[in-house]
Amino acid sequence: MIFRIPYRWLPSTFFANVYSMWHDICHGIANVIRWIPVIWFDEDYDWSPLAEIMEWKLRRMSKVLYNGHHVGSNKDAKRTLICAEILKRIREDKPIEPITRISVERDMARKKEWGELMGKIIGKHLRGWWD
Repeated sequence: MIFRIPYRWLPSTFFANVYSMWHDICHGIANVIRWIPVIWFDEDYDWSPLAEIMEWKLRRMSKVLYNGHHVGSNKDAKRTLICAEILKRIREDKPIEPITRISVERDMARKKEWGELMGKIIGKHLRGWWD
């Protein structure tokens, strides 16, 4: 046979595929609207917007994972929240003590430890964060 109709557009799957495309378009538009406040102030030369984008995404993922259907979804939701909170603390950069050389070094060391912890959590569990 020279001409074949792709499986996707057979009469039995036509309406399901049209609905799927409509859902993808609506979901895509909702994503653009949802992400505008985060992306609007993004700058290529600064790490802070990247941290904000990652924090935003991890918090949204945790909401979905908390009600997830896979084994350990609650643990995954907590891990994503931990990573989001680490990013928030690093990004806020609020020193509690009076600024001295020692306090600055201690603050930098603490942020480095937080970043390493977040990297380990994401590196170990990222591919398992699905629903």
